[in-house]
Amino acid sequence: MSLGLLGVGALALALAALNGLHDASNAVSTTIATRTLSERAALRLAAGLNLLGALLGLGVAESGTRLALDGLRPALEPAGSGSTAVVLITAALLGGLAWGLFTWWRGTPSSTWHAVYGGLAGATLALGLRVPWTHEIGLVALSLLISPLLGGGLTYLLVLGLARVTTRTRVRNRHLRAAQTVSAGAVAAGHGMTDVLLPMSALVLAAEATDSAPLPWWAGPLLAVALALGTLAGGRRIIRTLVSRLTDLSTAQGLAAETSAAVMMLAASIGLGAPVSTSHTITAGIVGSGLAVGPRSVRWPVVGRILATWVATPVVAGGAAALAAAVLSVLPA
Repeated sequence: MSLGLLGVGALALALAALNGLHDASNAVSTTIATRTLSERAALRLAAGLNLLGALLGLGVAESGTRLALDGLRPALEPAGSGSTAVVLITAALLGGLAWGLFTWWRGTPSSTWHAVYGGLAGATLALGLRVPWTHEIGLVALSLLISPLLGGGLTYLLVLGLARVTTRTRVRNRHLRAAQTVSAGAVAAGHGMTDVLLPMSALVLAAEATDSAPLPWWAGPLLAVALALGTLAGGRRIIRTLVSRLTDLSTAQGLAAETSAAVMMLAASIGLGAPVSTSHTITAGIVGSGLAVGPRSVRWPVVGRILATWVATPVVAGGAAALAAAVLSVLPA
């Protein structure tokens, strides 16, 4: 196994752990906000189901990385194979990690997928290669625009529907809390299924580029464990943003936001063809649940800062990856 592949493996593990730490809020924030679960119980639930979902995700299709490979492989074609491809993958992972750490420190939800895609584009430019702009920007723009709109719109409708159900039937808050626990578990499992594919795909592509032997069987499960451990650590900075800074959530609103996110994850798992960010979907869902109550219940300055972060994600991560690629390209092989 080459040093380059070992380096990609270490970065893939770090990305999986950071993804869990960063995105633990996706599954548990609304259950904490509505006091359906304690923070400790919510994080344990999310970690366990993240692990289960990740192991299931690794079993999708023959390689277990179909969705991510379909998206990443065209972006690597200009680099061909060998050391240039490894530099490109390494730089993209470094760009994604740098942006993920920064947004975690700022307590802002953002997409690891978009950061890595932006990193690939930036690193490709730094190496003087042709960037497949149509493919690259199309995938990012599609999910950046559509998944939050669908997630927010579906949540809005669900909140209105739940309001009617709870006023006309004997559905009580305890019933909604039980349903919310189930929906949060579905989001956690869906997050594990989709997000473990990104670091796993980086490993597979690096192995292909270096003509290495097939990856050991334990590589995928190790990434799944890293993702779950990161989730168990809990991204409390981002949880606080989603729990208290966007809007005040009722149990019905939390259930609606989690359900819409679970639906979007299901759509991604059956092959939507573009990366769907759980961070974007759950954030948009929380905003949509606030809109269903009334526009004044949403704290729009916070929403504006989050939207600015989403737009900046591929750009800044691309810049960081370009810098990393420029440095790596002059180092001795």
